[in-house]
Amino acid sequence: MLDLEEIAARLEDDERLMLRYRVRVVSGEESEWVVRCDPLLDVAEDRGILFVKRDGEPVYVLLDEAIEVLPAAD
Repeated sequence: MLDLEEIAARLEDDERLMLRYRVRVVSGEESEWVVRCDPLLDVAEDRGILFVKRDGEPVYVLLDEAIEVLPAAD
């Protein structure tokens, strides 16, 4: 499981990070889990939520959907 305190400290140090996470995508009656990777904006340690930027908008990701945190490619 990810350490949200450590991630928050890295963000405070202005480290640019990416979050790889899974999300359920529903299409009609079908649904499947897909893996996405987006820029990490912030974390809410007390709530177990991470925030990413997806298509220009902030989106929340639950801790149990997060896979890994990676350095952002420059």
